[in-house]
Amino acid sequence: MRILFISGALFGHVNPMLPLALAARTAGHEVIFATGPEFVPSLERRGLSCWAVGLTHAQAGGSRQDSWLAYFEATAGRRAADLLPRATAWHPDVVIHEETELAGPTVAAATGARHVVHGLGGMPPKRIWPAFAQAIERIGERWGHPEVAGTLSDATYLHLCPPALERRGEAPIWRRVQPLRPGPGLSIPGDRLPESLDTLPARLTIHLTLGTVYNGNVDVLRRAIEGLRELKANIIVTVGQDADPAVLGLQPAHVRVERYVPHALLLPRCGLVVSQGGSGTLLGALCHGLTHLMLPQGADQFLNAEAAVASGAALALTGEDVTAEAIRDSVRRLLDEPGFAVAARRVQAEIAAMPSAAQVLEQIVDRR
Repeated sequence: MRILFISGALFGHVNPMLPLALAARTAGHEVIFATGPEFVPSLERRGLSCWAVGLTHAQAGGSRQDSWLAYFEATAGRRAADLLPRATAWHPDVVIHEETELAGPTVAAATGARHVVHGLGGMPPKRIWPAFAQAIERIGERWGHPEVAGTLSDATYLHLCPPALERRGEAPIWRRVQPLRPGPGLSIPGDRLPESLDTLPARLTIHLTLGTVYNGNVDVLRRAIEGLRELKANIIVTVGQDADPAVLGLQPAHVRVERYVPHALLLPRCGLVVSQGGSGTLLGALCHGLTHLMLPQGADQFLNAEAAVASGAALALTGEDVTAEAIRDSVRRLLDEPGFAVAARRVQAEIAAMPSAAQVLEQIVDRR
C-alpha cells in the first residue's frame, strides 16, 4: 500500500509518528513522510522517503506564538499548497496525520485515501475542538472540500495514552479509537552520548529539560539547576540545538549542560526526569518506569501534569511555586517515597501491554 504520513514542523509532532512510519517501511509498504524542510535530513537518515512541504518552524515564527491555533492553521495552509498536487499525483491508499496537522483531512478527502489521525499523547479535550474544526473547515473550503471537518470524527484515531493517564469524564472526539503503544524515543544511526557523561561522579542521574519549544525559559532552568545541584546526583541539562549552553553559566562537575542528547540513549541511564511535561518527554520517561517532576509551561502540558500527578507517578509545580527549594524538595519526595516509583512502574506495564506499531499497522492495512 501507499501510506502518506503528514506532520507539522515540530519535534514533538514528528517523533511520535516515527515508530508507525518505520513499521510501514519495514513491512514493505511505500511510505512518504511529509513535513517541514528542516526534518528531512534526519528522516532520510532513518531510511524514510520524504517530501519537504510548507515552512520551517523558524520561518513560521518559531516557538513564541501569540496563538498556537493560528500557527497550526497558517502552517497547514502552506503545507496544503505543497502537498495537494503531489499527493493527488501519488494516490496514497492511507493518509496518516498528527492531530494538529490541519491540512491532513483535506489531503485525505482530495485523494480519496483512508483517513487516520495519529495522536500525540492524551486526546485533545472536547472543549477546544470546535475552534480546531473551524480551522480545518476553512482549509477544506479553500481547496474545494468543505465537508472535511464534519467527517473528521469518522477517521481512526491512534491513541498513545496509557489508561493511567486517561482524562476521565468526557466523550472522545473520535468514534473509532485504536490504542497504540508510545515509544521511548528512537536514536538516529550515528547518535552517541557525549563522552563527558561517562565521567560523571554520582550513581543517580537526573535529566532536566524544557523540551524543544519552551527551552527559552532560561530562568526556569536556572532555578531548577539551583535546586537540583544540591542533591547527590548527576544533572544532565539540555537547552535545545539552537541554544548556547553557556547561557546557564559555569556549573559544578556533576552538572552537564548540552544542546541535545538523544532520549533513546539517555533515559535508560536516568533515575528521574524533571521537564516541562510535553507528551513525548512524559511518555518516553514512563516507558522506562521513571518518576517525573513536571514544570508545565504551556500547550497541553498542564493537562499532562494533572493526569501524571493523578496516576501517582509524578509531582508538578506551577507559577510562583517553581522555586529552587520547591524543586529540590519535590525531587527528594519522588526519590524517597516508594509509592511514586511503584506507580511509574505500573504505568510502564500499561504501556508495554498496548499494541505495538507493527500490530496497529496490520489493523490499518487489513481494514479495506
